[in-house]
Amino acid sequence: MLGVVTAASTVFLCLPLQAHAQVQVSDDAAVVENQTKFFEQFRFHMNAAKIAGGDQVFQWDADIGGDVDLIDYGQGRVNFLANMETILGEEFRAFDPNQNNYTLDGFASIRLGASEVAATFHHVSRHFSDRPKSRPIDWNMIGLQFLHRQDVGRVRTDFGARGFVTVQRSFVDYENEVGGHGRVRFPLTNRTALLVNGEVVSVGVDGSIFGRQRLFGGRLESGVRFTGDGLALELFTALERRIDADAIRRETRTWVLFGFRLLSLD
Repeated sequence: MLGVVTAASTVFLCLPLQAHAQVQVSDDAAVVENQTKFFEQFRFHMNAAKIAGGDQVFQWDADIGGDVDLIDYGQGRVNFLANMETILGEEFRAFDPNQNNYTLDGFASIRLGASEVAATFHHVSRHFSDRPKSRPIDWNMIGLQFLHRQDVGRVRTDFGARGFVTVQRSFVDYENEVGGHGRVRFPLTNRTALLVNGEVVSVGVDGSIFGRQRLFGGRLESGVRFTGDGLALELFTALERRIDADAIRRETRTWVLFGFRLLSLD
Protein backbone atom coordinates (compact mmCIF):
# COMPACT_ATOMS: atom_id res chain seq x y z
CA MET A 1 0.00 0.00 0.00
CA LEU A 2 1.95 3.15 0.77
CA GLY A 3 2.01 4.71 -1.93
CA VAL A 4 3.46 7.60 -7.52
CA VAL A 5 5.65 7.35 -11.09
CA THR A 6 3.70 3.71 -7.12
CA ALA A 7 2.83 3.65 -6.28
CA ALA A 8 3.38 2.51 -7.19
CA SER A 9 3.23 1.95 -9.19
CA THR A 10 3.88 3.65 -4.89
CA VAL A 11 5.60 4.53 -9.29
CA PHE A 12 8.02 7.29 -9.88
CA LEU A 13 6.95 8.10 -13.38
CA CYS A 14 4.42 10.53 -12.00
CA LEU A 15 3.40 9.38 -8.58
CA PRO A 16 5.04 9.51 -5.20
CA LEU A 17 6.68 6.24 -4.55
CA GLN A 18 4.53 5.17 -1.72
CA ALA A 19 2.15 4.52 -3.50
CA HIS A 20 3.38 4.77 -4.77
CA ALA A 21 0.34 3.14 -4.63
CA GLN A 22 1.77 -0.28 -4.38
CA VAL A 23 -0.19 -3.27 -3.20
CA GLN A 24 1.02 -5.17 -0.17
CA VAL A 25 0.99 -8.92 0.30
CA SER A 26 -2.30 -9.86 1.88
CA ASP A 27 -2.23 -10.79 5.56
CA ASP A 28 -3.17 -14.41 4.92
CA ALA A 29 -0.63 -14.88 2.12
CA ALA A 30 1.13 -17.63 4.05
CA VAL A 31 -2.11 -19.58 4.56
CA VAL A 32 -3.49 -21.22 1.45
CA GLU A 33 -7.18 -22.17 1.67
CA ASN A 34 -9.38 -23.91 -0.86
CA GLN A 35 -12.43 -21.75 -0.22
CA THR A 36 -12.99 -18.93 -2.72
CA LYS A 37 -13.67 -15.56 -1.07
CA PHE A 38 -14.96 -12.31 -2.53
CA PHE A 39 -14.00 -8.76 -1.43
CA GLU A 40 -12.23 -10.19 1.60
CA GLN A 41 -9.65 -7.44 2.20
CA PHE A 42 -9.55 -3.71 1.50
CA ARG A 43 -6.69 -1.29 2.16
CA PHE A 44 -7.08 2.51 2.15
CA HIS A 45 -4.60 5.38 2.30
CA MET A 46 -4.75 9.18 2.32
CA ASN A 47 -1.67 11.37 2.67
CA ALA A 48 -0.47 14.91 2.19
CA ALA A 49 3.06 16.31 2.24
CA LYS A 50 4.70 19.72 2.06
CA ILE A 51 7.36 19.94 -0.65
CA ALA A 52 10.40 21.77 0.74
CA GLY A 53 12.38 23.72 -1.81
CA GLY A 54 9.68 23.57 -4.48
CA ASP A 55 8.76 26.39 -6.84
CA GLN A 56 5.35 27.98 -7.52
CA VAL A 57 4.15 24.81 -9.22
CA PHE A 58 5.28 22.29 -6.59
CA GLN A 59 4.30 23.13 -3.02
CA TRP A 60 2.11 20.25 -1.83
CA ASP A 61 1.62 16.61 -2.80
CA ALA A 62 -1.57 14.73 -1.82
CA ASP A 63 -2.80 11.19 -2.49
CA ILE A 64 -5.95 9.24 -1.84
CA GLY A 65 -6.58 5.67 -2.90
CA GLY A 66 -6.91 2.05 -1.98
CA ASP A 67 -6.93 -1.50 -3.22
CA VAL A 68 -9.32 -4.40 -2.81
CA ASP A 69 -8.99 -8.16 -3.21
CA LEU A 70 -11.85 -8.85 -5.61
CA ILE A 71 -11.42 -12.61 -5.46
CA ASP A 72 -9.22 -14.73 -3.22
CA TYR A 73 -9.00 -18.25 -4.59
CA GLY A 74 -6.65 -19.66 -1.97
CA GLN A 75 -3.68 -20.17 -4.27
CA GLY A 76 -3.74 -16.44 -5.10
CA ARG A 77 -6.00 -13.43 -5.57
CA VAL A 78 -7.31 -10.89 -8.04
CA ASN A 79 -6.63 -7.34 -6.84
CA PHE A 80 -7.69 -3.89 -8.07
CA LEU A 81 -5.98 -0.62 -7.05
CA ALA A 82 -6.96 3.00 -7.71
CA ASN A 83 -5.05 6.12 -6.67
CA MET A 84 -5.47 9.83 -7.35
CA GLU A 85 -2.59 12.22 -6.75
CA THR A 86 -2.98 16.01 -6.69
CA ILE A 87 -0.07 18.43 -6.96
CA LEU A 88 -0.67 21.90 -5.52
CA GLY A 89 1.32 25.06 -6.05
CA GLU A 90 0.79 28.75 -5.38
CA GLU A 91 0.83 30.13 -8.91
CA PHE A 92 -2.70 31.64 -8.87
CA ARG A 93 -3.72 31.23 -5.22
CA ALA A 94 -2.35 29.99 -1.91
CA PHE A 95 -3.45 26.40 -2.57
CA ASP A 96 -3.58 25.99 -6.34
CA PRO A 97 -4.17 22.44 -7.67
CA ASN A 98 -2.36 22.17 -11.00
CA GLN A 99 -1.94 18.43 -11.68
CA ASN A 100 -4.05 15.33 -11.14
CA ASN A 101 -2.47 11.94 -11.78
CA TYR A 102 -4.54 8.77 -11.84
CA THR A 103 -3.26 5.22 -11.41
CA LEU A 104 -5.30 2.07 -12.03
CA ASP A 105 -3.71 -1.34 -11.45
CA GLY A 106 -5.02 -4.85 -11.61
CA PHE A 107 -3.29 -8.16 -11.01
CA ALA A 108 -3.84 -11.88 -10.60
CA SER A 109 -1.35 -13.62 -8.33
CA ILE A 110 -0.05 -17.01 -7.28
CA ARG A 111 1.05 -17.48 -3.68
CA LEU A 112 4.41 -19.05 -2.88
CA GLY A 113 4.44 -19.27 0.90
CA ALA A 114 4.72 -15.71 2.24
CA SER A 115 5.37 -14.39 -1.28
CA GLU A 116 3.27 -13.69 -4.35
CA VAL A 117 4.02 -13.53 -8.08
CA ALA A 118 1.45 -11.42 -9.91
CA ALA A 119 0.68 -10.76 -13.57
CA THR A 120 -0.09 -7.04 -13.60
CA PHE A 121 -1.79 -4.38 -15.74
CA HIS A 122 -0.66 -0.83 -14.90
CA HIS A 123 -2.29 2.39 -16.18
CA VAL A 124 -1.33 6.01 -15.49
CA SER A 125 -2.97 9.15 -16.88
CA ARG A 126 -1.95 12.75 -16.16
CA HIS A 127 -4.24 15.78 -16.20
CA PHE A 128 -4.00 19.51 -15.53
CA SER A 129 -6.27 21.39 -13.13
CA ASP A 130 -7.71 24.74 -14.33
CA ARG A 131 -5.24 24.68 -17.22
CA PRO A 132 -5.62 23.74 -20.89
CA LYS A 133 -4.33 20.39 -22.18
CA SER A 134 -4.35 19.83 -25.93
CA ARG A 135 -3.40 16.14 -25.95
CA PRO A 136 -3.75 13.08 -23.72
CA ILE A 137 -0.83 12.05 -21.50
CA ASP A 138 -1.10 8.42 -20.44
CA TRP A 139 0.42 4.97 -20.76
CA ASN A 140 -0.44 1.31 -20.18
CA MET A 141 2.04 -1.35 -19.08
CA ILE A 142 1.91 -5.07 -18.44
CA GLY A 143 4.36 -7.24 -16.54
CA LEU A 144 5.12 -9.14 -13.37
CA GLN A 145 5.40 -8.23 -9.70
CA PHE A 146 7.00 -10.13 -6.86
CA LEU A 147 5.68 -9.34 -3.36
CA HIS A 148 6.97 -10.67 -0.06
CA ARG A 149 5.94 -10.02 3.53
CA GLN A 150 7.67 -11.49 6.55
CA ASP A 151 7.61 -10.78 10.26
CA VAL A 152 10.99 -11.14 11.95
CA GLY A 153 10.07 -11.24 15.60
CA ARG A 154 7.97 -8.11 16.03
CA VAL A 155 9.52 -6.37 13.02
CA ARG A 156 7.25 -6.22 9.95
CA THR A 157 8.95 -6.27 6.53
CA ASP A 158 7.49 -5.84 3.04
CA PHE A 159 9.58 -6.12 -0.11
CA GLY A 160 8.72 -6.17 -3.77
CA ALA A 161 10.09 -5.97 -7.30
CA ARG A 162 8.43 -5.33 -10.65
CA GLY A 163 9.16 -5.41 -14.35
CA PHE A 164 6.77 -3.86 -16.91
CA VAL A 165 6.76 -3.20 -20.64
CA THR A 166 4.69 -0.50 -22.34
CA VAL A 167 1.84 -1.62 -24.58
CA GLN A 168 0.24 1.81 -25.22
CA ARG A 169 1.42 5.40 -24.69
CA SER A 170 0.37 8.95 -25.49
CA PHE A 171 2.86 11.88 -25.38
CA VAL A 172 5.44 9.93 -23.36
CA ASP A 173 8.53 7.99 -24.42
CA TYR A 174 8.45 5.23 -21.79
CA GLU A 175 9.22 1.74 -23.11
CA ASN A 176 9.67 -0.26 -19.91
CA GLU A 177 10.02 0.02 -16.15
CA VAL A 178 11.87 -1.98 -13.53
CA GLY A 179 11.83 -1.18 -9.84
CA GLY A 180 11.68 -2.36 -6.30
CA HIS A 181 10.51 -1.26 -2.87
CA GLY A 182 11.08 -2.12 0.76
CA ARG A 183 9.26 -1.20 3.97
CA VAL A 184 10.38 -2.04 7.49
CA ARG A 185 8.43 -1.29 10.67
CA PHE A 186 10.22 -1.41 14.04
CA PRO A 187 7.72 -1.49 16.94
CA LEU A 188 8.40 0.68 19.97
CA THR A 189 5.20 -0.08 21.90
CA ASN A 190 1.93 -1.82 21.05
CA ARG A 191 0.73 1.37 19.33
CA THR A 192 3.90 3.08 18.05
CA ALA A 193 6.62 2.08 15.60
CA LEU A 194 9.48 3.51 13.60
CA LEU A 195 9.30 3.32 9.80
CA VAL A 196 11.93 3.07 7.07
CA ASN A 197 10.63 2.90 3.49
CA GLY A 198 12.50 3.00 0.21
CA GLU A 199 11.92 2.59 -3.50
CA VAL A 200 13.98 2.72 -6.69
CA VAL A 201 12.81 2.81 -10.31
CA SER A 202 14.47 2.76 -13.71
CA VAL A 203 12.53 3.67 -16.85
CA GLY A 204 13.66 2.79 -20.34
CA VAL A 205 12.74 5.31 -23.05
CA ASP A 206 12.56 5.58 -26.83
CA GLY A 207 15.44 7.96 -27.54
CA SER A 208 14.09 8.89 -30.96
CA ILE A 209 11.14 10.79 -29.43
CA PHE A 210 12.68 13.28 -26.99
CA GLY A 211 16.36 12.39 -27.30
CA ARG A 212 16.64 11.03 -23.76
CA GLN A 213 18.36 8.04 -22.20
CA ARG A 214 17.22 5.70 -19.40
CA LEU A 215 15.72 7.57 -16.44
CA PHE A 216 16.27 6.87 -12.73
CA GLY A 217 14.22 7.84 -9.70
CA GLY A 218 13.77 6.88 -6.08
CA ARG A 219 12.50 7.73 -2.65
CA LEU A 220 13.82 7.22 0.89
CA GLU A 221 11.43 7.78 3.76
CA SER A 222 11.56 7.58 7.54
CA GLY A 223 8.93 8.29 10.14
CA VAL A 224 6.84 7.14 13.05
CA ARG A 225 3.55 5.24 13.07
CA PHE A 226 0.72 5.55 15.60
CA THR A 227 -1.83 2.71 15.55
CA GLY A 228 -5.38 3.50 16.61
CA ASP A 229 -8.41 1.30 16.98
CA GLY A 230 -9.61 1.78 13.41
CA LEU A 231 -6.85 3.61 11.51
CA ALA A 232 -3.11 4.21 11.62
CA LEU A 233 -1.39 7.60 11.38
CA GLU A 234 2.13 7.94 9.97
CA LEU A 235 4.27 11.08 10.15
CA PHE A 236 7.17 11.00 7.70
CA THR A 237 10.08 12.80 6.10
CA ALA A 238 11.15 11.77 2.62
CA LEU A 239 13.86 12.50 0.06
CA GLU A 240 12.55 11.91 -3.45
CA ARG A 241 13.95 11.99 -6.97
CA ARG A 242 10.93 12.09 -9.27
CA ILE A 243 10.98 11.33 -12.96
CA ASP A 244 9.07 13.82 -15.12
CA ALA A 245 7.60 15.77 -12.23
CA ASP A 246 6.26 18.23 -14.82
CA ALA A 247 4.29 16.40 -17.51
CA ILE A 248 5.19 18.91 -20.25
CA ARG A 249 8.75 19.94 -19.45
CA ARG A 250 9.78 16.35 -18.62
CA GLU A 251 12.19 17.34 -15.85
CA THR A 252 13.49 15.07 -13.11
CA ARG A 253 13.20 16.89 -9.79
CA THR A 254 14.69 16.16 -6.36
CA TRP A 255 13.01 17.45 -3.21
CA VAL A 256 12.36 16.86 0.48
CA LEU A 257 8.86 16.23 1.80
CA PHE A 258 7.29 16.46 5.27
CA GLY A 259 3.89 14.87 5.61
CA PHE A 260 1.31 12.59 7.20
CA ARG A 261 -0.52 9.48 6.07
CA LEU A 262 -3.79 7.91 7.22
CA LEU A 263 -4.24 4.27 6.34
CA SER A 264 -6.25 1.21 7.24
CA LEU A 265 -4.85 -1.29 9.70
CA ASP A 266 -2.93 -4.33 8.42
